[in-house]
Amino acid sequence: MPIGRVIALLAFVLACASHRAQAQDISRPAWVRSLEVVQTGVTIRAGPSTHAPRRGTVRIGTFLPVEARVRGMGCASWYRIGVDQFVCEDLVAPSADAPHGDALPAVPAGELLPRRYAFVAADGTWAYARPSDYFIDEMVESLGRGFGLAVTEQVSQQGVTFFRSLGGVWVPSEVLRFARGSLFEGVEITEGRLDVAWVARPNAELRAWNGRAPGRLVRRLGRRDVVHVIEDVGRGLLRTSEGVVRARDVIRTTSDAVPAEVRIDAEGGGERWIDVDLTTQTLVAYEGSRPVFATLVSTGRSGPGHETPVGVHRIWVKLAEDTMDDLDRTDQESNYAIEAVPWVQYFSEGIGLHAAFWHDDFGHPRSHGCVNLSPRDARRLFAWTTPDLPPGWDAILTTETQLGTIVRVRGRASRR
Repeated sequence: MPIGRVIALLAFVLACASHRAQAQDISRPAWVRSLEVVQTGVTIRAGPSTHAPRRGTVRIGTFLPVEARVRGMGCASWYRIGVDQFVCEDLVAPSADAPHGDALPAVPAGELLPRRYAFVAADGTWAYARPSDYFIDEMVESLGRGFGLAVTEQVSQQGVTFFRSLGGVWVPSEVLRFARGSLFEGVEITEGRLDVAWVARPNAELRAWNGRAPGRLVRRLGRRDVVHVIEDVGRGLLRTSEGVVRARDVIRTTSDAVPAEVRIDAEGGGERWIDVDLTTQTLVAYEGSRPVFATLVSTGRSGPGHETPVGVHRIWVKLAEDTMDDLDRTDQESNYAIEAVPWVQYFSEGIGLHAAFWHDDFGHPRSHGCVNLSPRDARRLFAWTTPDLPPGWDAILTTETQLGTIVRVRGRASRR
């Protein structure tokens, strides 16, 4: 571990210990069962001090659990709401209600994504502070082609429909293209055998196998159909439960040694971790040495500034949504900006796992460095990894007592 990170972690531990030592329990009314968050974006701290490290943020209207009321620094009193989790009393209101909050990001029943998303169709698209400004050409911002907007509101004026973005600007519908999101999803592995493969191209042949050579055509396979590989029979053929396919026609999951950082018990189970193979563009989730889930991903494209970093990492923060952009980069021919990307898990600075609703090309390098997942896969893994995002929380950072899930990245992405 780099010496800088060692020092940072030591400082964090000492800070938390100092804040705990200063905490002094004080009484609270017996009727208080929860704490209602009464301000937007309330910060939870690792200790009862405004100088304590951040643990996360919580949305207004959430009712937090309460364990104790203590004295601290920077606030008249603090409430302990969990392990290394404290909130200033000025930001909450005591309540007799039971603790509760929404699981974030909140997805409407029957929907794939938590919001409606639209992309700007052309460079230089004007955005307006009010829909009426459109008719007098009074714009406040120029948007680039491909900029992604999270739509929050819709109105019509003088026969023109406008959509309001999460950032607060209005854009006419004629210059927007709405995203649907891929319906692709990975495969649960129930018996611990990593035999999953996906058909890489449409109309791939599945042929009968007599033990020596391929025979009649059983059927043609569709793109991303799942096959379970039993063995490699040579000559570029793979035997499946139904026959043989050409190895070049499928994307196979692969395995490698479990990282030394992963804790494994005597039965082969243990700590949850994620293995990303850049070469095959696959992801496998493990519990100890047992695979439990596999899927296709899109990692960073090969080239300067876009590679997904190889190595063993840990998730350091989970966010229900995060706006992503590279607007600070001047070395690119074009920039991107996408509002409220859901199910984000950063594991190497600004590189992370997240949903990608703007393409359906999983199984091929596509991103600016992150690991793109289909919406369903991103949601599944977000709920599976540690630390858990408590109800009502927008974000949670890890600590030495609540470590993030390991993400191991290996291999090398191909050029496209």
